[in-house]
Amino acid sequence: MNARLLISALVIATAASSAYPQDPPPAEESALNTRFSLAVIDDATFYSNLRTSTPQILNQVLVEPTFDLRYRNRLTLSASLIGISTTYSDTVTRSLVKETYAGLSAGDFDFTAGRMLVRWGTGYAFTAAGVLDPPRDPTNPSDRLNVNQGRDMVKVDWVRGHHALTFAWATATLAPANSTLRDTSAFRYNVLVRGFDTSLIAGNDSGGDSFGGLTFTRVLGQAWEVHGEAMWRERAAVLIGAKYTMRSGVTFIGEFYTPPNIPYFRDISVSPFAGRQNYAFFSVGKTRLRQLPGWKEWDVSGSIVANLNDHSFTAVADVSRWFGNHFSSYVHAEVPYGSSTSDFGATPYSAATSAGVRFHL
Repeated sequence: MNARLLISALVIATAASSAYPQDPPPAEESALNTRFSLAVIDDATFYSNLRTSTPQILNQVLVEPTFDLRYRNRLTLSASLIGISTTYSDTVTRSLVKETYAGLSAGDFDFTAGRMLVRWGTGYAFTAAGVLDPPRDPTNPSDRLNVNQGRDMVKVDWVRGHHALTFAWATATLAPANSTLRDTSAFRYNVLVRGFDTSLIAGNDSGGDSFGGLTFTRVLGQAWEVHGEAMWRERAAVLIGAKYTMRSGVTFIGEFYTPPNIPYFRDISVSPFAGRQNYAFFSVGKTRLRQLPGWKEWDVSGSIVANLNDHSFTAVADVSRWFGNHFSSYVHAEVPYGSSTSDFGATPYSAATSAGVRFHL
C-alpha cells in the first residue's frame, strides 16, 4: 500500500512539474562582440567684425566612423577615424586617426598599444596634471566637434582592489610636424583613501625636465563634487574646482587655475614676460530642461572663462535640441572681451556663432 502511494505521489509531482514551463538555461555570452557607430556633423561658424581680411564664414563637415571588437573580454580592438572637409578661403579635405589601439587583458594586467585618448586630469576647463590628456580649450571644454586625437603609446595597467598602477610611454614620432609634443614616460598610482579618489603622477619628457604631481576627486553627499590638481614642472601649476548639482538637475561648475608662465603651460596669446597667470572658469547648465514633451529634448549651458591678470574674458552659450534618437542640432556662441593686447581680447573677432546638425547611428 505504501509503495502504491509513493508511486502515485511521484507521478503527480512529475505531472505538476511538467505542467509549467521551466526557465530556459541562460544563453552563453558570445565569444566575439562587435560594435559600429557613425557620427556626421555639419558645422557653420559666423565671425563678426573680423580684424583681418579673411572670410566671415567657416564651414566644416565631419564624418566619424567607430568600430570596436572584443573577444572573450580578453582581446580588444578599437578604431575611430575622422574625415573633415573645411571650406573657408578654400576647401581642404583631410583625414585623422583619432584612436586605433589593441588591448589584451591577463589577470590583473591590461596591456594596450596604439593611439588612444587618455585622461588623467580631473579639471573640466583646465588641467595641470593631464600629462597625456588631449589639449583643453576652456571656451569649449567638451570638444563639441569631437576632433581631439589621442597619443601614440604603450600602456600597462595593474588593478587590484582600491589600488591601480599605470605605466605609459608615448612617442611623438607620428605627431604633426608643428606639434610641440615630445616622447613622454609617465607613471600613475591611483588609490581611494577616505573617499578621496587620489592619483600620484610622475614622469619625464624626452629632452626636458622630469615632472611630478597629484590629482584628487571627492564626492560630498548627493550634490557636491570637489577636484584638484597640482603639478611641478620647473614650477608649480595648481587647479582647484567644484561641481554642484541641484535636485532640479541644474549643474554649476567653478574652477581656479594658476599655471607658471613657461613654454609648456603658456597660452599662445600670453607674453613670455607676463609672469604667472591666473584663470577662472564658471559654468551653469541643465540637460532635459523640463520633463515635459517639447522641453526634455533641450540642453542649455552658459559659461565664462577669464584671465584674472589682464581682466579679459570670453562668454560662451550653448543650446542643443534632440530630434528623435539620431538627429540633434545646436548653437554655440562665443563673445570675447578685453583690450587688443589681452589674453582673450586679442581674439580677432567680436563674436563667433556656430550652428550645426549632428547625425548619430
